[in-house]
Amino acid sequence: MSKINSDLFSSAASQAAYGDCPECGAKLTIKYKGKSSFLACTAYPNCVYTQGMSDVDVTQLKVIEDSECPNCQAKLAVKKGRYGMFIGCTNFPDCHFISSNQSQVEDKKTSPLCPLCQDGELHKKQNRFGKFFYSCTNYPKCKFITNNEPVAVQCERCQSPTMFSLAKKSTLQCEVSHCLHEQNS
Repeated sequence: MSKINSDLFSSAASQAAYGDCPECGAKLTIKYKGKSSFLACTAYPNCVYTQGMSDVDVTQLKVIEDSECPNCQAKLAVKKGRYGMFIGCTNFPDCHFISSNQSQVEDKKTSPLCPLCQDGELHKKQNRFGKFFYSCTNYPKCKFITNNEPVAVQCERCQSPTMFSLAKKSTLQCEVSHCLHEQNS
């Protein structure tokens, strides 16, 4: 059996793999911060060049013919981004239009009222990990948020306009902090 060449694992060989800094010409190295990593210039105090390691760019998959952006009249395209597929404007840096079929479906049906402010509606949203949650449309003023699905049923005890279905039980629960009443669905 042959001996492993230790030059493969030397720091000089790994440094050359990342290339040179496009701003000053010094070598690039991997830096770690928290759970993420990035490439940075070795001449740090004098050069502050950094480059992300992950590829989260938006890629344009297909241009939709016979479609028009309502904001700038450019064509629309099917794109893939960090949170999945979506339809957006091809004139992206200048126009930020994104078509969302899910929000159009939600707008057609009436959403339950927020039990906290009694003014906004509860809309289904998705976090960056793929989990769904429901939050109030009056977000900066009203910070109500829940993981349970809202149902437009009035609470028997506090008369709140919205109850929430519990996932493990077949009951509805009021999520107003002073009530927390449970009733059968």
